[in-house]
Amino acid sequence: MPLHVATRADDADKHEFDVNQLIYHKGKVYSGADDGKIKMWAPDLKFLKEVQAHPCSIFSITANDNTIYSCSNDGTVKSWELETLKEKKLFLEDKEVEFWRVKHDKGVLYIGDDQGNLRIYKNCETFYGSINVAIPVKDLAIKDNLIFAAKDNDVIVTDLHLQGEKPQFGIKATIMGRGPLALVDDKAIFMSREGKDIIVNQIMEQQHFKEIARVAGAHDMIINGATAVNWDGNALLFTAGWDKLIKQWKVANDSLKLDGSCTIDFIVNTMVYGDKGQVYVAGGDGHVARLDL
Repeated sequence: MPLHVATRADDADKHEFDVNQLIYHKGKVYSGADDGKIKMWAPDLKFLKEVQAHPCSIFSITANDNTIYSCSNDGTVKSWELETLKEKKLFLEDKEVEFWRVKHDKGVLYIGDDQGNLRIYKNCETFYGSINVAIPVKDLAIKDNLIFAAKDNDVIVTDLHLQGEKPQFGIKATIMGRGPLALVDDKAIFMSREGKDIIVNQIMEQQHFKEIARVAGAHDMIINGATAVNWDGNALLFTAGWDKLIKQWKVANDSLKLDGSCTIDFIVNTMVYGDKGQVYVAGGDGHVARLDL
């Protein structure tokens, strides 16, 4: 069956305003939105729980084994119990910045702000240090020791090492482009500065980067969401945005080929893959939907 909308959150349960980020974690979907709420959903998008996490927009959420972290333009990062959404603590507060991105990877919590600072917490609790990645951290992706940060004009790749008393880092590459970012296998995927072209870079030996594919005019309007996954040896990319069109791409043989698409009735801001054959999308007016392949 081709890519299609399989189920969606009920209108009575959806967010009041735009959804900014989805994550899929331990068999559940979590969403953070401009209404300041985190909502928890079953895989079929049955509403489970919610919390009024912030008084204003939630920009990003991430999770580890037992905790969700959220950041907002209120200058705070907060933590929540994964299963109950009860508040654990005010994790970080700095009224001089807006925290734009939180990301958990291999036991490390990364917090990026609008000044280009990336705070690093080992075991998601202990402050280890801070680096500056040269651009506001609107989007963030991590592969081993490589940190990909993006806003609107460039993707900055930072080589980061966490073995010493403080972070050791250096700028590895500056590539013209913008988020959303997606990683699959040895490939880093992002958008052109105009936001309509998809660019695929291969991560080569010694972590050099080579553009291997570009699809000009992949969407007619700006792409807001992208997620990539390898299912059964097949690398797939999913993209969506202002044109209300969700596209499925096959990443293979140094090429990117359209492999399916479907329309939806809202602007897509964010997307994430779930279990095999399932992709979740969310965005305008608080809508959340699941697509099946």
